[in-house]
Amino acid sequence: MEKDNLQQLQVENSRPSKKIIPKRIIHFVDRDVMEEYSTEEEEEEEKEQERMNSTLDLSKLPWRSYLWFWAGRIASTSFSMCEFLGGRFAIFFGLDQPKYQYVLNEYYRIQNKESDKEIERNVAKALSAEVLNEKCHLPTGGQKYGTQQQNSTEGPCNGTPHPGKAW
Repeated sequence: MEKDNLQQLQVENSRPSKKIIPKRIIHFVDRDVMEEYSTEEEEEEEKEQERMNSTLDLSKLPWRSYLWFWAGRIASTSFSMCEFLGGRFAIFFGLDQPKYQYVLNEYYRIQNKESDKEIERNVAKALSAEVLNEKCHLPTGGQKYGTQQQNSTEGPCNGTPHPGKAW
């Protein structure tokens, strides 16, 4: 059994092997070399492209096919060029923006201004409501801090009378 395997290996090694040529050799700065081999799929694609290019020999085409070939090529090239130039002209003349974009921008700017004004009004109202609700500011370490005054004629701050309330 081992002799058969050994003989098969010797026969395979004795055959002239097909030398595989790398598709690309990449040399790195650190002197490493990487060889890139083509796969079977790539080889098939290359053969197919060669077959396509070799089958289209313009000198052997009849006149009708020759004219159809060139008409198609001219039409596709013209269409591609018109599409490219059309895009460039649109950008140059400013046709790549919506027609009334400036109106929309102005509308959004006004909306933002109004919302900012409304927020400022709400903040101002909240601050004024806090100030009105506070009777006076007392020092934190003072004698009156945290105590209520029982004098009905004076307000909570420095003996000033509070309008409308009796203490």
